[in-house]
Amino acid sequence: MGKVFTVRGERTRQRLIDAATVVFARQGFLDTKITDITAEAGSANGSFYNYFESKEGIFREVILRINDQMRGALNDRLGPEATPRERIEHATRQYVRAYRANSRMVVLLEQVSSITDEFRDMRLETRRRYRGRNERAIRRWQAEGIVDTELPPRYAAEALASMVSNFCYMWLAMDEDYEEDLVVFTLSRMWANSLGMDLGSDTSNAPPGNETA
Repeated sequence: MGKVFTVRGERTRQRLIDAATVVFARQGFLDTKITDITAEAGSANGSFYNYFESKEGIFREVILRINDQMRGALNDRLGPEATPRERIEHATRQYVRAYRANSRMVVLLEQVSSITDEFRDMRLETRRRYRGRNERAIRRWQAEGIVDTELPPRYAAEALASMVSNFCYMWLAMDEDYEEDLVVFTLSRMWANSLGMDLGSDTSNAPPGNETA
């Protein structure tokens, strides 16, 4: 069970996490020192250890907070009247926006996960949660006869998760030049096509207007 802090102590703890988020994003994990974090937070160096045991400890809290934010964005779902295509597009847009808002730290976790087993496990848990969400949707649509029933759901979910996350990595982490609406349209369309979903004459599935591909 974690420590219980006073209201003032919890404010200080959250201020340190805020500061760590800024410093890690600016300097990376390896080049960040605890003194950098306390300086950004305006706190005394010694007070850090009242709240965290190490740099790894506060990095863990930063990543847990970002995971919560991204999970909250993905939990913003459409109502029961929405079509599968609309659900795919909405979920893709929510993921893209959450990734964009946290791209530096998402990439940093990717890098740090190769250093320690703890952060590797955190990275895998995040990926498994995203893949599991996709897998459940695919199984449901297969049961309803909407998508290709010969596709192995777990493998299809992993492939689609890789497509979306790797596109976002190249776009947002490597600073490629893409336009959000066309990104969402393209990834959503490829999602639906790869699953064998019949889009029919759904004109709402046309590319965004006034854009140059």
